[in-house]
Amino acid sequence: MANEIVKNTESYILVQVNEKGEEAVLDNDFRGQFYPTSNVNIATKFDDLNKVKALAERLNSLNELNYEFGIIAEKVTVKPVKLTTSLEYVEETTETNAE
Repeated sequence: MANEIVKNTESYILVQVNEKGEEAVLDNDFRGQFYPTSNVNIATKFDDLNKVKALAERLNSLNELNYEFGIIAEKVTVKPVKLTTSLEYVEETTETNAE
């Protein structure tokens, strides 16, 4: 099937964690900047784990500078997270199966 929808997929997203342990996923906006959101559905997804790790490392370096110069009020850490999506057909239940 060329356009298979019902399948299992793995991708990676970035999660920002503050000092209190509060988490937010990162979304890449139209300007190319990442912003935190609680909506996992709009998190920017990546296919390459090595690229995600490198991006998280750079964002963490930038966050350290932003904190040091007072641009952000609290320290945050960006971590790569594996996102597994499972799409499958729902089996129809017949009266025989329900008993």
